[in-house]
Amino acid sequence: MTQLCLLTLVAALSLCSVLPAEDSDAPSCYLIGNSLTNDTVPSLLDGDVQWHIDCGKSLPFIFQNPAEPCVKTSALWPDALEQTSYDFVSVQVHYGSTLAEDLDVISQWIELQPKAVFIVHSGWARAESQAAEYAATTSAGPMVHSPAYLEAVLTKLRERYPARTFRQTHAQDLLARIAADITVGKGPFNNLKDLYRDDIHLDVVTGRYLMHNAMRHALGQPRSAAGFEKITPTVKIYLDSVLDTLTEEK
Repeated sequence: MTQLCLLTLVAALSLCSVLPAEDSDAPSCYLIGNSLTNDTVPSLLDGDVQWHIDCGKSLPFIFQNPAEPCVKTSALWPDALEQTSYDFVSVQVHYGSTLAEDLDVISQWIELQPKAVFIVHSGWARAESQAAEYAATTSAGPMVHSPAYLEAVLTKLRERYPARTFRQTHAQDLLARIAADITVGKGPFNNLKDLYRDDIHLDVVTGRYLMHNAMRHALGQPRSAAGFEKITPTVKIYLDSVLDTLTEEK
């Protein structure tokens, strides 16, 4: 009898060691944006993840027109943000808005999520205009993908909500680093367009691997290649070195 009990206990312990543990503390996150948010592949992020993604639209448009986003798996933001408390909320600025308009809608979402860490996802420019937009030094006028615009957004948000935590994905900064490497013949790419699949969307393997892990970094999640198994090893090593330049988000 004693031997049987011991064998049963050993079998039970062995079973526990191979079953995946349920992580009740997995973070919840909600992403608002367009196809440049979709290119971060939200479905592969850790934890409870939902999104509201509307193709080619700015934050003010999404705020004012939430009923029919192009991505049909979206959880509409009025219901999601009013009914669920998230650990993280990501918002993606895009063409068609101004600084004042972005601040207004982001602030309203912040009010709906008093406990969430807010992430500003920069998105990125079209390959043809990346250099010119990135070099822009003013936040006045329509939104462009420049550090000046992103820093203005974050500075104003921190002034309005000094007790809240804000982060960014640095997506456009990563592409700028790659563009700088290309100019000096460093890395596996000959042209920044090598990372794109069309004028503005990134390649479904290399580009999305980069932006998925930029989002994971902002969320405090470990880097992952799950879902990107087709990436060329040398390209992955290079993109990992670019991701390594990201500093710790507070």
